[in-house]
Amino acid sequence: MKFITAILTLAAVAVATPTGTNPPQCTPSTYSCAKNPSTHAEGWQVCDVNSKWVYAGDCPPKTICQFLEANGSPYCIPAEW
Repeated sequence: MKFITAILTLAAVAVATPTGTNPPQCTPSTYSCAKNPSTHAEGWQVCDVNSKWVYAGDCPPKTICQFLEANGSPYCIPAEW
């Protein structure tokens, strides 16, 4: 009986384990500069709880995104700066 229980438990684990999952793209709650996928405008993205990048917003006109390593944040700054 214990043998059958062990086999059924292993089968349940095998069925529940996802196959072909992609490795994480990022660490949740981190940011980076990015291009808007629709308009290609400068902006930033955030890593969601599923470790996937999500586009978060555009920089205002005549600005670019600059990432500051010191605090891990993207900033929109004047393009001529």
